Amino acid sequence: MSGIKIGIGLGTARSGVASAQQLCDYAERAEGLGIDSVWLSDRITGTQLDITAVMALIAARTTRIKMGPAVLTMPAHHPVHVARAYATLDHLSGGCGRMIMAVGLGNDPRQCAVVGIAPQERGGRMEEGVAVLRKLWTEPHVTHQGRYYQFENLTIEPRPARGPLDVWIGGRTDVALKRVARYGDGWFPSFVTPDEYADGMRRLIGYGKERGRDIDPGEAGVLLLCHVTEDRAQADVILQLIAASGQLPPDSIAERVAVGPASACVERLQRFVTAGCTKFVLFPICPPAELVPQIEAYAGEVMARV
Repeated sequence: MSGIKIGIGLGTARSGVASAQQLCDYAERAEGLGIDSVWLSDRITGTQLDITAVMALIAARTTRIKMGPAVLTMPAHHPVHVARAYATLDHLSGGCGRMIMAVGLGNDPRQCAVVGIAPQERGGRMEEGVAVLRKLWTEPHVTHQGRYYQFENLTIEPRPARGPLDVWIGGRTDVALKRVARYGDGWFPSFVTPDEYADGMRRLIGYGKERGRDIDPGEAGVLLLCHVTEDRAQADVILQLIAASGQLPPDSIAERVAVGPASACVERLQRFVTAGCTKFVLFPICPPAELVPQIEAYAGEVMARV
């Protein structure tokens, strides 16, 4: 089906720590296979490479593939630092629109608490932080006196060559949808079912109308954990590992992931397409040595059939 875009993810907490060569092989092979984008999980604590450093590496070894955080825990980062880092990545990747920004509160409040951010401040800091990003990516000599961030006469150069980066917002709660309607350029939920996606988009369009905004249903994408295997026993082991992580509701894990034979993964994505979704980010659940075979399976056995 035309118009469907598939990106891939890389989460070191899920996959183990890949070497520089493995990261380059992964990104270069993805680009060669026509995959649209690569996304990196942002974590403050735990097993994690710095994602801006990894994206700089990918930018140096590729020419077309887009990239971004999935998603950046915005309240845990100072927006001035974020603005500088992603403007730099835009420059290093050629200034041709390859950088995409996706932000959220983070699934675990401890990711913010470890840097001194109180849980009740996360929503306000994210909204103000996004406003700061857009100012610094657009104007020179910026002065900002907000509730959480204050600075005077600050200029970031080079700024993104095509203007401020699009800022997609993660989350699937009603509060998250209202954030997207208020100040997001797109919606980026994780681990939803097709029915939840369709219902979320319906509500999001309604919230946009309340604010006089026309929400483009094409500016949304779903993040899914994925593993293509014809070995049913191996698929069951992976589903058990996902269940043990506690990230997903135990009674509906299979609806929120694409794990199993290629035909089953295609069927899962097609249900999302029927629900109106046209963009996917598939996060491979596998050790680093299996990353390239997995994305080859995505491209040859899944993308071609969706």
